[in-house]
Amino acid sequence: MIEIICAIIGLIQGVLVALNKRSNWIAYIVQMVLLFVFSLINNLYGDAGNSLIYIIFGIIGLIYWGKNSNRKIKNANTAERLIACALTFVFSFGLFFVLRNTDDPLPFLDSFTTVTSFVATYFMVTKKTDAWIVWFINDIFYIVEYILLPDKAIYLAILNLIWTALAIYSYFNWRKIMRAQE
Repeated sequence: MIEIICAIIGLIQGVLVALNKRSNWIAYIVQMVLLFVFSLINNLYGDAGNSLIYIIFGIIGLIYWGKNSNRKIKNANTAERLIACALTFVFSFGLFFVLRNTDDPLPFLDSFTTVTSFVATYFMVTKKTDAWIVWFINDIFYIVEYILLPDKAIYLAILNLIWTALAIYSYFNWRKIMRAQE
């Protein structure tokens, strides 16, 4: 049941953020609380830790995207992209070495999706179009992770499939908004 509720709230949040709406962060925070519980139930410790940090990201996003915010959507610069790639590589392998010593059923996928989620969320909070490229990649790997779980999280896999499509839409919509802001 928690998986279904989480998927529905995640879908609502995905649409709201694609439309560049500040209210997405409220749905985001609620979904992260539910994902935290779901991840603990399924021994996905990287994702559980991820969800706790996401709650903080959600609060920061809500503040950063404040009602009177004039922050514009833009592309990440080359340095930001290189740092994001380096951090993804280093922290994915670092977290993998931690998670492989637990009962996590998918330590590499769990570590990779955890780290790429942080990178994508950072880009999303700071309104960088690159968020959607990272989310696209992340969603594909989450689909695989949820299907490979021993108890299969089909609703979350389907949600990530929808989010993959939303990532494509969001990328082009944010680019359109960015051009209109210039």
